[in-house]
Amino acid sequence: MGELSQIRNVLDDIKNLDHVLDVSLISRGGMYITGDPPKGVHQETFAAMSAIIIGAAETTSAELRDTLNKVVLQLSNRNLILTGAGPRYLLVVATDATADVNKIANDAKERISKIELTL
Repeated sequence: MGELSQIRNVLDDIKNLDHVLDVSLISRGGMYITGDPPKGVHQETFAAMSAIIIGAAETTSAELRDTLNKVVLQLSNRNLILTGAGPRYLLVVATDATADVNKIANDAKERISKIELTL
């Protein structure tokens, strides 16, 4: 994995976007890597379940012969955006309920893609 400080800087940059509450980098195997999980969650459970959700969505999209862009969980008080961050990781961005999830997902993917090669 690339230099952790560079990854942390990009996560901080994403967290500074309007409406973003928390950002986490998770391995596709479900291990928590770095970032800030939503307050009050069990970090390991959050990471594992996020990886399972992305895995299920990728399997479904493969069956449909299509490509997954992102998964958005719209909860009553917030949204969770789950998206790939290279072949080994995924990014989970928590936003407030009023956020433009498409804009934030695009901005986050653009920022994380700058370091994908070093992940």
